[in-house]
Amino acid sequence: MIPLYSILKKQFRRPVTICFISSLSAVMTLGFLSPLTLAQINQATVTEIIDGEDVYIEQEPAKVEDTANLGQYVETKQSRAGLEFNNGAAGRIDSNSQVIVGQCVEVQQGQILVSGPANGCIAGFSVGVQGTLYILETNADGTGNIKVLEGAVEITSEDETAEPVILIEGQKIAILPGILGEIEEITAEEFATIIAGRLFSGFNIPITPAGLLQSTCSRLFPVGFTCSSRGIPTPVIPTPSVPRPPIPGNLPF
Repeated sequence: MIPLYSILKKQFRRPVTICFISSLSAVMTLGFLSPLTLAQINQATVTEIIDGEDVYIEQEPAKVEDTANLGQYVETKQSRAGLEFNNGAAGRIDSNSQVIVGQCVEVQQGQILVSGPANGCIAGFSVGVQGTLYILETNADGTGNIKVLEGAVEITSEDETAEPVILIEGQKIAILPGILGEIEEITAEEFATIIAGRLFSGFNIPITPAGLLQSTCSRLFPVGFTCSSRGIPTPVIPTPSVPRPPIPGNLPF
């Protein structure tokens, strides 16, 4: 997976449809992120259930290897769940969340971490992805967030006259009723909280290639932090130098 953060520095505004990137050569040729054919999702298979057994498919209790088909929803109560989509992408759902399997993974409530080419939908926004690690969060009031941990996204609008917004790794954007908020940087503290949080801790099946989170962490926070093998940034505390006492010049030796 080729990081695009160094290439995608120009950011445009265009609130409503979000298209993720798949080809570095296309970016270099066109000079911006062109819309791509969206990967289709028809099934989601439960791969992990942790924190109890409160996972449901269409209100029926679900177990590992059960499958939600097109148009069905996966819901968690107190538990968290790992998913594998039919196109090879993966996801993790937090507790008290609900997602619908369709041409996109539609987040009705709660949050989901997605890795790979899985389209997402949230609060009226459509998310097309290819090889990206990102989080969708939505609240009962229709607000939410999109957070890109690795890769890059292009946000486009249903209004063809509007210009796109490019969101690169280490950035987030709030979803307000009907509009997108301002692009913000994910701080080292927030990144650490995410990587050590409920969408990562406790799961056994890896959702990213080995070393990806550590290398992403090192790119995002190259100064003043060290990155663990899990990708958690820790501030470097400088060791103060201890002054040596002066040696008198009139000693008899």
